[in-house]
Amino acid sequence: MNYYFDCEFIEGFHKPLFGKRRHHIDLISIGIVCEDGRRYYAISKEYNFNDASDWVKENVIIQIYREQLTVFKQQFMDIKTFHKYIPDGKTNEQIVGELYQFISCPKGHTVDFYGYYSDYDWVLFCSLFGTMMDLPKGFPMYCKDLKQMLDDKAESLTNEGFVGIPSFENKINFLKAAVNYPKQNNEHNALADAEWNMQLHKFLKTF
Repeated sequence: MNYYFDCEFIEGFHKPLFGKRRHHIDLISIGIVCEDGRRYYAISKEYNFNDASDWVKENVIIQIYREQLTVFKQQFMDIKTFHKYIPDGKTNEQIVGELYQFISCPKGHTVDFYGYYSDYDWVLFCSLFGTMMDLPKGFPMYCKDLKQMLDDKAESLTNEGFVGIPSFENKINFLKAAVNYPKQNNEHNALADAEWNMQLHKFLKTF
């Protein structure tokens, strides 16, 4: 069973009073689309708005709540006070419980996860369950990265039909210019990005 996922997150470093600074990745939201048509979306309540960069605040967090906050529609929201208006999300524990219910696999099949530029997404996803050894039974310890698959597809293209010797970038652009290459809408919304991941995988399998 294939699951396509995306996480929006805050990445940074915490500097304790003593000792070395520690890297952290905190979940903002997660979207998952199953090949059977089911969809899952959740917003965490455990991230700290003030830990986010201005880019993440403007392009990810505020966009999540655009439809939920009528005050934002009036276009006078100060990004420095936006966190006061954020509705409650779910605890990460709640999200994990829902993921156990959502992610299932028929007997005799395997579970496969697909992401796009998914290194951090996968680390964050796994960390919700604990350590890598705490992943639910049947879960793989890796996900399949669609960006790598896209690159492999580009590298496999022959030079025929191109003018001169095409660069890798030429081949990538050729793929993206294809009529059936999926277009991204509502980028940085975790569920929309997960849906796009599924469409990209279908494109790569049929191109």
